[in-house]
Amino acid sequence: MSGPRNADQAGRLAVQVLKRSLPGHSDTVHRECQRAAGIAAVIWRRWHVGPWQWKCKHVRWFLEHGMSQYQGWTRYRYWLTVEQLLQAIERLEDWRPRLNGPWRSPQERR
Repeated sequence: MSGPRNADQAGRLAVQVLKRSLPGHSDTVHRECQRAAGIAAVIWRRWHVGPWQWKCKHVRWFLEHGMSQYQGWTRYRYWLTVEQLLQAIERLEDWRPRLNGPWRSPQERR
């Protein structure tokens, strides 16, 4: 399977992957999909890979550097979206131990 050709394609692919497994109200699903598209686009711009080609290092890079401007609840919401994406591509359980960080809690750590 070839990867996406640009950041927009990567974002659309992430939304397709996520929508298959995401229950809930349409507004909630829409916000989750917007975050998923943003995550995929940021990773694509740095690594030129889509969700099906992601390795743990790509996701870890996003969590450490791609979200560096976010804090608290926003980081946590992105983490929850990352979890949903990884669950959808069946990599969450293998990668979760290597994805520890402050983003896994909504509380600011000082």
